[in-house]
Amino acid sequence: MNLNKLITFIDIEASGLHESSYPIEIGWADTLGNSDSFLIRPPDHWTYWNNVAEAIHGIKREKLLNEGIPVTDAAERLDRSLGVETVFCDALEFDSFWIERLFEAAGIEPSFQLSDVHQLFGALGAERTLLLEEIIRKTPAPHRAREDAQRYVAAYCAVIVNRHL
Repeated sequence: MNLNKLITFIDIEASGLHESSYPIEIGWADTLGNSDSFLIRPPDHWTYWNNVAEAIHGIKREKLLNEGIPVTDAAERLDRSLGVETVFCDALEFDSFWIERLFEAAGIEPSFQLSDVHQLFGALGAERTLLLEEIIRKTPAPHRAREDAQRYVAAYCAVIVNRHL
């Protein structure tokens, strides 16, 4: 794997961790400094809501209803932005589930592919992987999608150019 190529990280905030949960905010950031995030207005049949999850991410359902974009707009925006890239995430099982839920609701297929961030770490080698994991551990997760993705970009870039945060 060419470590100097474009690397993109994605993060998803959700209504909870239940089988009826759904994505409420998606954010991504890449190693070129590009990023985006948006709230998703849940369709009427997406009703599951977990107050513990809300306490973590701080996003109220009412905010989604007022400020979120429709699922079709969200899926198309994400697909346009990410193209045919492999996008790295830190919770592949959950993130895949929520991306699938979003794109299924939108009636389109994603052109990008999700991959576990640990697959990327493996390409870094043991020393860099340990350093990256240490940087991540020392940098608190904001639990907002774009900021969480940017956290991984910053750690990755610090390790690749041999700088410490």
